[in-house]
This record gives sequence, structure tokens and C-alpha cells, in this order.
Amino acid sequence: MSRRKASLRGWLVLAHRIAGLSLAAFLVVAGLTGSLLVWNSDLDAAINPQWLRTTSADPSTRPIDALALRDMVQAQYPHALALRVPLAQEPGHALVFLLRPRPGKAPLENDEVFVDPTSGKILGERRWGDITQTWRNLMPFLYQLHYSLALGAVGTWLLGLVSLLWMVDSVIGFCLTLPASAKNAKRPWLGRWARAWKLDMQSRWRATFDLHRAGGLWLWPLLFVLAWSSFALNLPQWHDPMLRAFSAQQPSTAELPRRKTPLWQPALGWQAAHAQAHSLMQQLAQQQKFQVLAESSFAYDPRVGLYRYDVRSSLDIKDEGGSTRLFMDGDSGALVATWFPTGTAGADTLITWISNLHMASVGGLAYKLLITVTGAGVAMLSVTGVLIWLRKRAARKKS
Repeated sequence: MSRRKASLRGWLVLAHRIAGLSLAAFLVVAGLTGSLLVWNSDLDAAINPQWLRTTSADPSTRPIDALALRDMVQAQYPHALALRVPLAQEPGHALVFLLRPRPGKAPLENDEVFVDPTSGKILGERRWGDITQTWRNLMPFLYQLHYSLALGAVGTWLLGLVSLLWMVDSVIGFCLTLPASAKNAKRPWLGRWARAWKLDMQSRWRATFDLHRAGGLWLWPLLFVLAWSSFALNLPQWHDPMLRAFSAQQPSTAELPRRKTPLWQPALGWQAAHAQAHSLMQQLAQQQKFQVLAESSFAYDPRVGLYRYDVRSSLDIKDEGGSTRLFMDGDSGALVATWFPTGTAGADTLITWISNLHMASVGGLAYKLLITVTGAGVAMLSVTGVLIWLRKRAARKKS
């Protein structure tokens, strides 16, 4: 090996070591919480069955209209506003409404309400993510840990930077598994690289080293997608402009113009607005040649004075729910903006795929199991990397 190549490899090893040690704690938390969040709704329902599961005495009982349920929730919480209505109702599942305080009112004690869709009965409530409410908020708290370390905007930025460094370090780690070219090598290059993919469990040290190297290689494609999608989700203000240099992108929700003063009472009520949004979506489906499969949610944002209507369409790729959406003026009912998950802008199609791969929203049960294993693998690679560094550090001290 030439001195130049040896020097480059030495720098790559140093960079991999520094990045790995810097990221280890973050990636252990992200990997383990991510493995659990793959099953978020199932685990939350298992922890809080009295809130999230319903048992109707008469299975033939039709659920109450979701917008009517919103009115019932509003009547019971006059000091709050329910600004999002879930439209997809599953038998045996409660509907979840998120509340926010009315302008000028005190903060809410609880901001998440669970409602039986067949009776309108309030099954329970909690303050989302508040771990002081003990086990009731375990899964929301793990979600906060996963995307922001439960530190709010600061944690979101920090994990975005961690994800960017993780992307770079993933490429460096992959390069370090490649064997150096050698003129007098007895085996071909691919044969020598094959050794990096194998596990040798004959000693604890060898097992640790091989788990780190071979584990990283076997999981590498998913590791890179997870790192990339984490960066895209946490720091879109950095990621999206770079992506737009190569491909078109639709205007995002953050680009919608904000009003000088929030419009808390739009001229269109919820029922009329929903009917108008439904009509507009059907027109868009005919124009853009896609099929509307089911409604997903209906929401209102006073900051922009717009209703947002989400449906599941033939443009969606996720297993459940939909993100084909339109934005409609709260006073006039005029169409303001649209957003389609695939088929319109290459950058958005790419982001749709990597984000849904990140959240295990595609691929069914098999892919969920794979992401669960990969999340545990992220933690394993971080721990074995630290163990390798500690052993080599001890050896250097002895020498």
C-alpha cells in the first residue's frame, strides 16, 4: 500500500473514531426508541386500552359523524379548541382529538382527548408527552426522545446535526471495510472483502469486532436511509434547498403566508368547509388523474386562515392513512394550495419514500420487523464501536 493511501486510510479511521464516539449516546437512544416506535400505536393501545380501544354492545351501531363528534368535544371543553378532526374511523378504535387553548385562556391541563365514536363518550385525556403522568404517556414521551431528545426545538436541531454527521460517518465506515489493493495478494479483491461480511465468534474480542464491521455492512443500506431521512425530517430548512438544486419540489406548509393576526372564526363553518373541501378534492382527482380512496383528516390553522383536507389516494404509498392534501381559504372556500406525495415533483416523491421507510409505514409486517431489528442494530453498532475503541486504547497504553 502506498504512503498516500495509508495516510488517507489513517485519516478515515480517525474521522470514524471521532464521529462514532461523538454520536454513540445519541444513536443508542435513537435506535432503541425507534425500535419501539415502529409499534407505537399497538404499544400505546396495550398500555392504555381503556382509552384507545372501544367495545360496542351492538356491532351494527354506526359511528357518529366525526365532525359531529368534534362539536360534542367542543361542548365539553369550552375553554379549548379542537382544530383537527380524524376522519378515518376503525371499528374498535377510539378517535383522538388534540386540543389547544382558546386565545387569551390559560394553558390546558390535558391536550389529548379520546372519544368513543359510537357514543361520543369521553374515554380519557392526557397531556401528550408529559412523562410526569407516568405510564399513560410512555409512548408519546419515547416519541419526543426519538426526534428531539425531549428538548423541544433545540433537541430537534441537535438530532438533525447528529443525523447529518451520521450520514457522513456511514459512508466512511463502509469505505473502511473495503480491502486495500495489493499486488501480491493471494486472493482476489472480492474474496478478501467477503471476510468483512462474516462473523467469527471464537473469542469475545473477535465477536465484538465482527459484529461491528459485518453488522454495519449487512444493515448499511437501511442505516444510510435512516440517517438521511432523519436529517430530512429534523432539518428540512437545510435538506430541502440542497435537494431542490437537483429536482423540483412543491411549496411546503411552512411556505404558506402567515396572517398578521390569526383568524380564529372563519366564515365557513366546519360542516360547510368539509363539503367544499371534498368537492375540490374530487375536482383535483379528475384533473390530475388520481383516485381518492378514503378520507384521512380535516384541520384548520388560524395562523394562515386555511382549512387542510387530507385523503388517502392512489398517489399515497403508506400502508395506512394518506397525505394527499389541499389547503382552502377559511372565508371564501377557494383552493389555495395542494400537495401530492408522489407523481408531481421528484424531490417530494423521494422525501415521501425515505420518510415512510424511516417510519416503517410501508412494507407491512415484514418491514416493521426489519426496522425493529435495524433500530436495535444501530444501538449495537454504537456500543461495539465504543468497546473496540476502549480495547485499542488500553493496548496503546500498554505498549
